[in-house]
Amino acid sequence: MTNHRTKLATALAVVLLAGAGSVCGGAAAAPGQDSRFLLMGGTASGDVAVLRIAGDGGLSAVAGSPFRAGLGVLSVATANGSRNVYVTQVGSQRVTGYHLGNDGTPRPIPGGEVAISGGPVVTSILTPDGSLLFVGAGGAPGRLSTFAVAADGALTFLRETTVAGFAVFPMVTVDPDGRFLRFTSAADSAIHSYAIGAGGELTSLGDPVPGGRLPVNPGYTPDGRFVYVSNEQGSNVSGFAIGDDGRLTPTPGSPYATGGMPHAAEVTADGRRVYIPEVAGAAVAGFSIGDDGALSPLPGSPYRAPDGSFPGLVKLADDERHLYVADCLPATLTTKVHTFDVAADGSLSRSALPSVDTGTIFGDGPILVKTP
Repeated sequence: MTNHRTKLATALAVVLLAGAGSVCGGAAAAPGQDSRFLLMGGTASGDVAVLRIAGDGGLSAVAGSPFRAGLGVLSVATANGSRNVYVTQVGSQRVTGYHLGNDGTPRPIPGGEVAISGGPVVTSILTPDGSLLFVGAGGAPGRLSTFAVAADGALTFLRETTVAGFAVFPMVTVDPDGRFLRFTSAADSAIHSYAIGAGGELTSLGDPVPGGRLPVNPGYTPDGRFVYVSNEQGSNVSGFAIGDDGRLTPTPGSPYATGGMPHAAEVTADGRRVYIPEVAGAAVAGFSIGDDGALSPLPGSPYRAPDGSFPGLVKLADDERHLYVADCLPATLTTKVHTFDVAADGSLSRSALPSVDTGTIFGDGPILVKTP
């Protein structure tokens, strides 16, 4: 299995050969005010698929999906309860904001697009209240750009913060309470922490905490007590307790073994379980979370993905009866999303609900989000 950089280079080559065109999805049910959507970015195809979530948890592509964005989609960000989404495109070095209508069609937000220069833009994240957008960029040093988000979704640049070290494929996350930001650098295995002050000003919390081999895609418990960072080339996940001051301390027994190439962690609403897709393992690992943050495998874990799929992203349904599992490197050209049923003990089994082809090509980074 290739490393992270080779995956992206291969994917970009595929899209250039394919002409980087969008593929339209299937027809959707009639739109309604209570529709919910699952969005999946296409890193190589430069588009975003929009899937409607039915009452039974089933998925269907809305009309016209996937929608064109720009080459190198490596981040799709949204705030709690909002249908505004911000798509980061490394190829065109920009972030573009869209608002999802009731029919699931994304429409550009006036004033919601910004260009970023000076280094490869990789990921963006909104604060939970949607008032600030942080954009991470690689380089030596790395950079964080802060933008204010107006009520209508328009962006205004506030400031830039440099991040010491050599950053490649940085993942930017904000703690659930919106007080702290983490800049996870895959290149030097460092997790930098910042306090978020008034107007989005960032104050370093000191020296970075070491992660594992190529740390990516941190996932938090909703109460903000713990964060779990998948180590893509270490076949394990590092757990950290988050102090009142925002500083990180390893949880007992960390790191915890997974299958090959673990990706983004998804934690249940009660903070008692976490699911981690394994790209090379072709499975999803499930763990229970102890009171001290330590992880223990769930019954039957890991849970095998369908043949020919290599899961890289997971997202729980609102009622947590289903887990949506998206391919990172599928055997077929386009990416599929598979549905698993979640049992009372947290174990997973393949659902009778069908898998859905997103029409996107290759998916990496934090590009799977859910909106109302």
